[in-house]
Amino acid sequence: MATSYADSAQARAWDRHFDEMGRPRPTHKDLFHDYDSLQAQAELMAEHRALEAERKKLMAIRISAAVDQIAEFWGLEAKKS
Repeated sequence: MATSYADSAQARAWDRHFDEMGRPRPTHKDLFHDYDSLQAQAELMAEHRALEAERKKLMAIRISAAVDQIAEFWGLEAKKS
């Protein structure tokens, strides 16, 4: 019985603490993970990483072409790709 009372008192103290700070109290739903949402977020992150890798490859090609043009302009030997 004493543990239940202590838990309730602690919960009330935390509620007062959050109210004083102006923060909303966490709801029961906020205390658990939405695993479907986490899976969708993981899929989006994987897609983002794939797009970022593709963008970096294309950027490397453009930079290489620009360096070759600069070398050609200054009469230096251009790298053959």
